[in-house]
Amino acid sequence: MQTLSEVKIAELMGVSLHIERPHESIPGLTVGQIGGPGWEVVQLLKKLLDETGKVLVSGGYPNLGTLVAEALKEGEKASRDKGDPTAAAEVVLERLVRAIPGFRDMAVINDQPVYCFKKALFLINGVNIRFGEKAPSPFPIPQTSHLPVFTDNVLPSILIHLGVIDLSTAAPALAALFPGAGADATLSALLAAAPEPAPSPGPTAGAKKVPVDGPVLTHAQSYVLRAAAIEACERIIAHARVMSAMGRGESWLKDITLPDFDTWLWAVAKDRADYRALPRFVLRNALFF
Repeated sequence: MQTLSEVKIAELMGVSLHIERPHESIPGLTVGQIGGPGWEVVQLLKKLLDETGKVLVSGGYPNLGTLVAEALKEGEKASRDKGDPTAAAEVVLERLVRAIPGFRDMAVINDQPVYCFKKALFLINGVNIRFGEKAPSPFPIPQTSHLPVFTDNVLPSILIHLGVIDLSTAAPALAALFPGAGADATLSALLAAAPEPAPSPGPTAGAKKVPVDGPVLTHAQSYVLRAAAIEACERIIAHARVMSAMGRGESWLKDITLPDFDTWLWAVAKDRADYRALPRFVLRNALFF
């Protein structure tokens, strides 16, 4: 990780490190120089890889997978000692967050700690999905059905557009972020059946458009909205289970988990054309999502 250069990172990502600008004194001549959004992202990734590489080298780990496998074994032991199958994921999460700076997705907002840990939680759940059905498994598999959603910029933005998160009574700076979101006319269209995709002849038929950037948030604002998404999803799943216990709704509601709901919401936000067109908030110079 420490040996990867900016050029190699850009090559792996498929991004350009250069921007073009007019020459200062020669009309009609364009010169290239390092810079632009691609360069900024590569610089962030380079810092992240350097930090992670140093942690792994100092700990004697040949790669990140070795650290994860060791944490999974510690989690299994904790579950066995406590007689609690959910303890494994908690131990693995704490081990990863304490070890790797890139997993420390947390902040203090209004004197209150906010813990999101999107990438660490996503990794743990990914291990369960990828290896949970293997027999025998190459390493202990933690139970993840109790984990929260993997909050990023997509979940809170979509929940705001769908009227689940209501910013109308929030502080003015937050209330003004998504003008028109949650309005009756907008909700009627978004909550209706997905529109049929319009035919688009030619080689680009079926190509998905890149979502439009939404409001640019501050560090604190992003954590407030991401925390709101975690809470909103917890309430949605709790309500779904109450409905199931009362004999209402589909039979699968009783078994739905927060990771399941996260996967569905993220997929529909990406695959349904009118949802994909909804602006998502932007947080600059951050790699937590």
